Amino acid sequence: METTMGHDQELTHTASHPTQKLAVTSSRDTTFRLWDFREAVHAVSVFQGHTESVTSSVFAREDKVVSSSDDRSVKVWDLRNMRSPVATIRVDSAVNRLSVSANGVIAIPHDNRHIRLYDLSGVRLARLPRSSRQGHNRMVACTAWSDEMLSGVNLYTCGFDRRVLGWSVISLKD
Repeated sequence: METTMGHDQELTHTASHPTQKLAVTSSRDTTFRLWDFREAVHAVSVFQGHTESVTSSVFAREDKVVSSSDDRSVKVWDLRNMRSPVATIRVDSAVNRLSVSANGVIAIPHDNRHIRLYDLSGVRLARLPRSSRQGHNRMVACTAWSDEMLSGVNLYTCGFDRRVLGWSVISLKD
């Protein structure tokens, strides 16, 4: 077992890169960190772009990280130039644990029951319904994309209403 430390407050999320020995961790300390395990001496990069707790950070495609925060923003970062985000998405509610599809669609779950879909350049693609018959009744906690359409569903969401919903999101971006 290997232990890494570095954040100043509690961790909220972690994700690993699909093909490289990289991991990201998110924290209540308003940062997320990129951990590089490719060399014997592990490098760490600290990303400071949020003003409140970072709720999640995930890899998108080969060279991007997407972070979400209680500060009502989602930021897209390029791993080749990590000084500032390449896109910032401002929303009207705190953002919970987001996910990114293989073709680069960000599914953003909100405290206000919304689920919004954006591309990696920050362009809004859609908003999923939030009526009591079609959406969540309470806060949406997280989203997860499926690599394949399973029974016509490729996006799953879960919320504080104790429900998991499956959505059919058809080719918004290729």
